[in-house]
Amino acid sequence: MIYKIWKAAAVALGSGIGWIVGVFEPTFPLIVVMLCFIFYDAWTAYQLDRRVKKAYPEKAKRPARFTSFAFGKVVRKTIPERLVLILLAFMAEKWVFVHVSIPLSYIVTGAILFEQAWSSLENNSSCRSENESRFWRMLQRIMIDKTERHFDVTLDEMKEGGRVTDEQIESARQLLAEFERYKNGQKDEDTH
Repeated sequence: MIYKIWKAAAVALGSGIGWIVGVFEPTFPLIVVMLCFIFYDAWTAYQLDRRVKKAYPEKAKRPARFTSFAFGKVVRKTIPERLVLILLAFMAEKWVFVHVSIPLSYIVTGAILFEQAWSSLENNSSCRSENESRFWRMLQRIMIDKTERHFDVTLDEMKEGGRVTDEQIESARQLLAEFERYKNGQKDEDTH
């Protein structure tokens, strides 16, 4: 009796897996390309980490390494989120927009690939010296410099050598003046 129940459960599970594979089979190439882009982005982040440690060894948080935490975040968070987006787009394409020819799964995958490619270019262009390729310097004009993510301080603080700038002093003076006005206003209200 127990054998028949296990056999029936195994057949049902196998049928379900076969149905899922059959239905979502057209998304497999999209998922493989997405995974390649995500893993390349993780690799470029590791290369950036190595460049940061080499350029600023005394200010870096930790030695350069391919951390399991960062890679674990990619595997636990980034990949499943992007995978669900592709599968949802495919389901909407096949079961909702039946009478309209919209390649929604390809559009969503293209957006994901663009995001990952942009992040990879940001990683590659960050923490480059002045005598490196003009291409990377040009990219830094339109992209975020991700170098400071590897430090406890911002790049502005490092560039200023940890000194307080004139703009910071002026900003602090303005805040103090506003606080004094507020405090004086509170005293006037208390006396009335």
